Amino acid sequence: MKEFVSRVLTWRPLRYLLAGGTAAAANLTLLYVLVHFFHVWYLEAAVVSFIVGMCMSFVLQKFFTFSHYSNEKFKRQTSLHVSLQLFNLVVNTALMYTAVDLLHIPYLLAQFLISAGMAVYSFLFYKYFVFTLDYPKPFS
Repeated sequence: MKEFVSRVLTWRPLRYLLAGGTAAAANLTLLYVLVHFFHVWYLEAAVVSFIVGMCMSFVLQKFFTFSHYSNEKFKRQTSLHVSLQLFNLVVNTALMYTAVDLLHIPYLLAQFLISAGMAVYSFLFYKYFVFTLDYPKPFS
């Protein structure tokens, strides 16, 4: 059984989903706790929980998913990760509005489909641009 689990966890897309799912669960849990137990305004709580989830996602993707332990490119990786997360936030909001209000797709189904699509291109972005060991050199 140990060997099976070890072999399964070497598959990077699965590690990506586990890391992303863990960060998303932390985001949602913190949002719930802040709103329902600490009575923080939901928009403030959403910002705080988004930032915590984004930080957690970065750490898990860097070390668990992509096994990139070097801190040599940390600033670049961080800025690319934050940029992607902010881009995803805008895209998700726009697509949710379109899917739910204009196309009348149930919101949970819409979020599931949008998240699945975003997970695919985000994985590729991380793999080829953020956590790669060889960055393209500009103007060379």
